[in-house]
Amino acid sequence: MCRCPAHEERTGSLSLGYGRDGIVLVHCFGGCSQASVIDALKGLGVWPGPHVVGPRNVSKTPVSKDAGVCSSASWAARIWNASTCAKGSLVEIYLRRRGLTVSIPSAIRFHHGLRHPEGSSWPAMIALVSDALGGTPTAIHRTFLSRDGTSKAPLETTKMMLGPCRGGIVRLGGWGNVLLIGEGIETCLSAMQATGHRTWAALSTSGLRTIALPDDEQDIVILADADRAGEAAAKNAAHRWVLEGRRVRIARPPPGLDFNDMLIACEPSSGLRGDGDMPCWYTQ
Repeated sequence: MCRCPAHEERTGSLSLGYGRDGIVLVHCFGGCSQASVIDALKGLGVWPGPHVVGPRNVSKTPVSKDAGVCSSASWAARIWNASTCAKGSLVEIYLRRRGLTVSIPSAIRFHHGLRHPEGSSWPAMIALVSDALGGTPTAIHRTFLSRDGTSKAPLETTKMMLGPCRGGIVRLGGWGNVLLIGEGIETCLSAMQATGHRTWAALSTSGLRTIALPDDEQDIVILADADRAGEAAAKNAAHRWVLEGRRVRIARPPPGLDFNDMLIACEPSSGLRGDGDMPCWYTQ
Protein backbone atom coordinates (compact mmCIF):
# COMPACT_ATOMS: atom_id res chain seq x y z
CA MET A 1 0.00 0.00 0.00
CA CYS A 2 1.39 3.43 -0.95
CA ARG A 3 0.25 7.05 -1.13
CA CYS A 4 -2.10 7.83 -3.99
CA PRO A 5 -0.70 10.63 -6.20
CA ALA A 6 -4.20 11.65 -7.35
CA HIS A 7 -5.38 13.05 -4.01
CA GLU A 8 -4.00 14.59 -0.83
CA GLU A 9 -3.15 12.14 1.94
CA ARG A 10 -0.54 11.42 4.57
CA THR A 11 -0.96 7.65 4.65
CA GLY A 12 -1.19 5.06 1.90
CA SER A 13 -4.47 4.17 0.20
CA LEU A 14 -3.24 3.00 -3.22
CA SER A 15 -2.81 -0.66 -4.10
CA LEU A 16 -0.62 -1.51 -7.11
CA GLY A 17 0.23 -4.95 -8.40
CA TYR A 18 0.44 -7.26 -11.39
CA GLY A 19 -2.28 -9.65 -12.42
CA ARG A 20 -2.35 -12.30 -15.10
CA ASP A 21 -0.49 -11.64 -18.35
CA GLY A 22 1.30 -8.64 -16.86
CA ILE A 23 -1.86 -6.59 -16.37
CA VAL A 24 -1.31 -3.76 -13.90
CA LEU A 25 -3.88 -3.74 -11.09
CA VAL A 26 -4.74 -0.31 -9.71
CA HIS A 27 -7.12 0.42 -6.86
CA CYS A 28 -7.37 3.55 -4.70
CA PHE A 29 -9.21 2.94 -1.43
CA GLY A 30 -9.59 6.71 -1.12
CA GLY A 31 -12.11 6.76 -3.96
CA CYS A 32 -10.02 7.97 -6.92
CA SER A 33 -10.86 6.50 -10.31
CA GLN A 34 -8.33 4.36 -12.18
CA ALA A 35 -8.05 7.07 -14.84
CA SER A 36 -7.18 9.71 -12.22
CA VAL A 37 -4.51 7.51 -10.64
CA ILE A 38 -2.97 6.58 -13.98
CA ASP A 39 -2.89 10.24 -15.11
CA ALA A 40 -1.08 11.16 -11.89
CA LEU A 41 1.41 8.28 -12.27
CA LYS A 42 2.10 9.31 -15.86
CA GLY A 43 2.80 12.82 -14.61
CA LEU A 44 5.44 11.40 -12.29
CA GLY A 45 6.95 9.39 -15.14
CA VAL A 46 6.42 6.06 -13.40
CA TRP A 47 3.52 4.57 -15.35
CA PRO A 48 4.53 1.52 -17.44
CA GLY A 49 2.88 2.60 -20.66
CA PRO A 50 2.81 -0.68 -22.64
CA HIS A 51 0.90 -2.51 -19.94
CA VAL A 52 -2.84 -2.75 -19.79
CA VAL A 53 -4.66 -1.59 -16.71
CA GLY A 54 -7.08 -3.90 -14.98
CA PRO A 55 -9.45 -3.30 -12.08
CA ARG A 56 -8.69 -4.84 -8.71
CA ASN A 57 -12.12 -6.41 -8.42
CA VAL A 58 -12.99 -9.77 -6.91
CA SER A 59 -16.51 -9.74 -8.29
CA LYS A 60 -17.15 -12.02 -11.26
CA THR A 61 -20.43 -10.33 -12.17
CA PRO A 62 -19.98 -8.10 -15.23
CA VAL A 63 -20.85 -4.47 -14.53
CA SER A 64 -20.88 -1.94 -17.34
CA LYS A 65 -18.78 1.19 -17.02
CA ASP A 66 -21.84 3.37 -17.59
CA ALA A 67 -23.71 1.61 -14.79
CA GLY A 68 -20.88 2.26 -12.36
CA VAL A 69 -20.71 5.94 -13.31
CA CYS A 70 -24.48 6.35 -12.96
CA SER A 71 -24.46 4.63 -9.58
CA SER A 72 -21.69 6.81 -8.14
CA ALA A 73 -23.20 9.99 -9.60
CA SER A 74 -26.62 9.15 -8.14
CA TRP A 75 -25.13 8.46 -4.73
CA ALA A 76 -23.17 11.72 -4.90
CA ALA A 77 -26.38 13.62 -5.69
CA ARG A 78 -28.13 12.01 -2.72
CA ILE A 79 -25.35 13.05 -0.36
CA TRP A 80 -25.34 16.60 -1.74
CA ASN A 81 -29.10 16.93 -1.37
CA ALA A 82 -28.91 15.61 2.20
CA SER A 83 -26.28 18.21 3.11
CA THR A 84 -27.08 21.62 4.57
CA CYS A 85 -25.75 25.18 4.50
CA ALA A 86 -22.21 25.32 5.86
CA LYS A 87 -22.66 28.64 7.66
CA GLY A 88 -22.73 28.11 11.42
CA SER A 89 -21.76 24.44 11.05
CA LEU A 90 -18.66 22.41 11.84
CA VAL A 91 -17.45 23.24 8.32
CA GLU A 92 -17.27 26.90 9.31
CA ILE A 93 -15.33 25.99 12.47
CA TYR A 94 -12.90 23.90 10.39
CA LEU A 95 -12.29 26.66 7.84
CA ARG A 96 -11.97 29.44 10.43
CA ARG A 97 -9.39 27.37 12.31
CA ARG A 98 -7.33 27.44 9.12
CA GLY A 99 -7.45 31.24 8.93
CA LEU A 100 -10.13 31.29 6.24
CA THR A 101 -12.50 34.17 6.93
CA VAL A 102 -14.10 34.49 3.49
CA SER A 103 -17.79 33.77 3.08
CA ILE A 104 -18.24 30.04 2.58
CA PRO A 105 -19.12 29.40 -1.09
CA SER A 106 -22.50 27.90 -1.97
CA ALA A 107 -20.58 25.01 -3.56
CA ILE A 108 -19.57 23.88 -0.05
CA ARG A 109 -22.08 22.27 2.32
CA PHE A 110 -22.14 20.38 5.62
CA HIS A 111 -23.17 16.77 6.25
CA HIS A 112 -23.74 15.93 9.91
CA GLY A 113 -22.89 12.22 9.68
CA LEU A 114 -21.42 10.65 6.55
CA ARG A 115 -20.34 7.03 6.51
CA HIS A 116 -16.65 6.49 5.83
CA PRO A 117 -15.44 3.36 3.97
CA GLU A 118 -13.69 2.29 7.19
CA GLY A 119 -17.17 1.82 8.68
CA SER A 120 -17.68 4.76 11.04
CA SER A 121 -19.69 7.94 10.44
CA TRP A 122 -18.23 11.44 10.68
CA PRO A 123 -19.26 15.03 9.99
CA ALA A 124 -18.05 16.11 6.57
CA MET A 125 -17.43 19.09 4.34
CA ILE A 126 -19.11 18.39 1.00
CA ALA A 127 -18.03 20.26 -2.14
CA LEU A 128 -20.00 20.20 -5.39
CA VAL A 129 -17.94 19.25 -8.44
CA SER A 130 -19.21 20.61 -11.75
CA ASP A 131 -18.13 20.49 -15.37
CA ALA A 132 -15.66 23.29 -16.11
CA LEU A 133 -17.24 24.11 -19.46
CA GLY A 134 -20.97 23.91 -18.86
CA GLY A 135 -21.27 24.04 -15.08
CA THR A 136 -23.30 20.83 -14.87
CA PRO A 137 -22.91 19.10 -11.46
CA THR A 138 -21.16 15.75 -11.85
CA ALA A 139 -19.74 14.63 -8.49
CA ILE A 140 -18.84 15.60 -4.93
CA HIS A 141 -15.67 15.89 -2.87
CA ARG A 142 -15.78 14.82 0.80
CA THR A 143 -13.54 16.00 3.63
CA PHE A 144 -14.24 14.05 6.81
CA LEU A 145 -14.02 16.22 9.93
CA SER A 146 -13.41 15.63 13.63
CA ARG A 147 -16.42 15.56 15.96
CA ASP A 148 -15.88 19.19 16.96
CA GLY A 149 -14.82 20.45 13.52
CA THR A 150 -11.44 21.74 14.66
CA SER A 151 -9.50 19.39 12.37
CA LYS A 152 -9.86 16.56 9.91
CA ALA A 153 -11.16 13.25 11.26
CA PRO A 154 -8.61 10.81 12.75
CA LEU A 155 -8.76 8.52 9.72
CA GLU A 156 -6.13 7.23 7.32
CA THR A 157 -7.90 8.88 4.38
CA THR A 158 -9.91 12.03 5.07
CA LYS A 159 -10.48 13.33 1.53
CA MET A 160 -12.43 11.38 -1.08
CA MET A 161 -14.25 12.00 -4.33
CA LEU A 162 -17.49 10.38 -5.43
CA GLY A 163 -18.87 10.41 -8.95
CA PRO A 164 -17.27 11.21 -12.32
CA CYS A 165 -14.78 13.92 -11.33
CA ARG A 166 -12.56 13.89 -14.42
CA GLY A 167 -12.29 17.43 -15.80
CA GLY A 168 -14.53 18.80 -13.05
CA ILE A 169 -13.90 21.70 -10.66
CA VAL A 170 -15.31 23.29 -7.51
CA ARG A 171 -16.30 26.91 -8.18
CA LEU A 172 -15.36 28.89 -5.08
CA GLY A 173 -16.24 32.47 -6.02
CA GLY A 174 -14.26 35.69 -6.36
CA TRP A 175 -14.45 38.32 -9.06
CA GLY A 176 -12.54 39.90 -11.97
CA ASN A 177 -10.93 38.60 -15.15
CA VAL A 178 -8.09 36.63 -13.55
CA LEU A 179 -8.87 32.98 -12.75
CA LEU A 180 -6.88 31.10 -10.09
CA ILE A 181 -6.82 27.31 -10.42
CA GLY A 182 -5.31 24.99 -7.82
CA GLU A 183 -5.78 21.54 -6.35
CA GLY A 184 -7.00 21.54 -2.74
CA ILE A 185 -10.04 23.45 -1.53
CA GLU A 186 -8.17 24.99 1.42
CA THR A 187 -5.30 26.07 -0.85
CA CYS A 188 -7.69 27.70 -3.29
CA LEU A 189 -9.78 29.43 -0.62
CA SER A 190 -6.55 30.84 0.85
CA ALA A 191 -5.54 32.32 -2.51
CA MET A 192 -9.05 33.68 -3.10
CA GLN A 193 -9.05 35.34 0.32
CA ALA A 194 -5.63 36.87 -0.34
CA THR A 195 -6.46 38.24 -3.77
CA GLY A 196 -10.21 38.39 -4.35
CA HIS A 197 -9.72 36.71 -7.74
CA ARG A 198 -12.14 34.09 -9.06
CA THR A 199 -10.94 30.66 -8.00
CA TRP A 200 -11.52 27.04 -9.00
CA ALA A 201 -10.33 23.93 -7.17
CA ALA A 202 -9.34 21.02 -9.43
CA LEU A 203 -9.03 18.69 -6.39
CA SER A 204 -6.06 16.61 -7.65
CA THR A 205 -3.09 16.61 -10.00
CA SER A 206 -5.04 14.57 -12.52
CA GLY A 207 -7.92 17.03 -12.22
CA LEU A 208 -5.58 19.90 -13.05
CA ARG A 209 -4.28 18.03 -16.08
CA THR A 210 -7.73 17.28 -17.52
CA ILE A 211 -9.60 20.60 -17.13
CA ALA A 212 -10.87 22.02 -20.40
CA LEU A 213 -11.26 25.79 -20.00
CA PRO A 214 -13.99 27.93 -21.59
CA ASP A 215 -12.77 30.16 -24.42
CA ASP A 216 -13.38 33.36 -22.45
CA GLU A 217 -10.96 32.40 -19.66
CA GLN A 218 -7.81 34.10 -20.93
CA ASP A 219 -5.84 35.10 -17.81
CA ILE A 220 -4.93 32.09 -15.66
CA VAL A 221 -2.82 31.71 -12.52
CA ILE A 222 -2.05 28.12 -11.51
CA LEU A 223 -1.56 27.50 -7.78
CA ALA A 224 1.14 24.84 -7.80
CA ASP A 225 1.43 22.34 -4.96
CA ALA A 226 4.95 22.13 -3.53
CA ASP A 227 5.78 18.56 -4.54
CA ARG A 228 6.92 16.74 -7.68
CA ALA A 229 3.44 15.72 -8.76
CA GLY A 230 2.03 19.20 -8.16
CA GLU A 231 4.83 20.89 -10.08
CA ALA A 232 4.51 18.46 -13.00
CA ALA A 233 0.74 18.94 -13.17
CA ALA A 234 1.09 22.74 -13.04
CA LYS A 235 3.63 22.77 -15.88
CA ASN A 236 1.52 20.37 -17.93
CA ALA A 237 -1.59 22.55 -17.57
CA ALA A 238 0.37 25.75 -18.22
CA HIS A 239 1.89 24.36 -21.42
CA ARG A 240 -1.50 23.22 -22.69
CA TRP A 241 -3.23 26.51 -21.95
CA VAL A 242 -0.42 28.63 -23.41
CA LEU A 243 -0.74 26.66 -26.64
CA GLU A 244 -4.44 27.60 -26.59
CA GLY A 245 -3.43 31.27 -26.64
CA ARG A 246 -4.06 32.10 -22.98
CA ARG A 247 -1.91 34.12 -20.59
CA VAL A 248 -0.74 31.67 -17.92
CA ARG A 249 1.36 32.16 -14.79
CA ILE A 250 2.32 29.69 -12.08
CA ALA A 251 2.24 30.73 -8.41
CA ARG A 252 4.47 28.78 -6.05
CA PRO A 253 4.66 29.04 -2.26
CA PRO A 254 8.10 29.24 -0.60
CA PRO A 255 9.80 25.88 0.12
CA GLY A 256 8.22 23.98 2.98
CA LEU A 257 4.97 25.97 2.94
CA ASP A 258 1.63 25.86 1.19
CA PHE A 259 -0.70 28.74 0.43
CA ASN A 260 -2.74 28.18 3.57
CA ASP A 261 0.47 28.32 5.65
CA MET A 262 1.26 31.64 3.99
CA LEU A 263 -2.19 33.02 4.70
CA ILE A 264 -1.96 32.13 8.38
CA ALA A 265 1.59 33.53 8.68
CA CYS A 266 0.94 36.87 6.97
CA GLU A 267 -0.33 39.83 8.98
CA PRO A 268 -3.26 41.83 7.54
CA SER A 269 -0.94 44.83 7.14
CA SER A 270 1.44 42.93 4.86
CA GLY A 271 -0.67 43.51 1.77
CA LEU A 272 -1.42 39.84 1.25
CA ARG A 273 -5.07 39.94 2.25
CA GLY A 274 -7.76 41.20 -0.08
CA ASP A 275 -5.75 43.68 -2.17
CA GLY A 276 -6.02 41.78 -5.44
CA ASP A 277 -2.30 40.94 -5.60
CA MET A 278 -0.12 38.03 -4.54
CA PRO A 279 3.31 39.48 -3.63
CA CYS A 280 6.12 36.91 -3.92
CA TRP A 281 3.64 34.21 -5.01
CA TYR A 282 3.85 34.76 -8.76
CA THR A 283 6.60 33.01 -10.70
CA GLN A 284 6.76 32.13 -14.35
